[in-house]
Amino acid sequence: MTKKIKVMLAESSLNNLKALEYQWVRALYVEGYTPQQINHYIQTCFGGDATFADLFRKVALYEEQLLVLLQYWRSQYMPVTQ
Repeated sequence: MTKKIKVMLAESSLNNLKALEYQWVRALYVEGYTPQQINHYIQTCFGGDATFADLFRKVALYEEQLLVLLQYWRSQYMPVTQ
């Protein structure tokens, strides 16, 4: 059985490209952290898997569209309602 790692961010934060969380990732990038280091910090602080962290970093750095991150987040981390 695979254990899912919860994401500790609300959808409202993910939707806001000016959110502190995205600004923090941009600051790490400017300070010279590698993509792997940034992804590690994203997972450590916010949860999620490696794909989520990579997409989150890319969205923060305007390398990927927000919609791609939101679609992945919804498919992996949103509770299924019946």
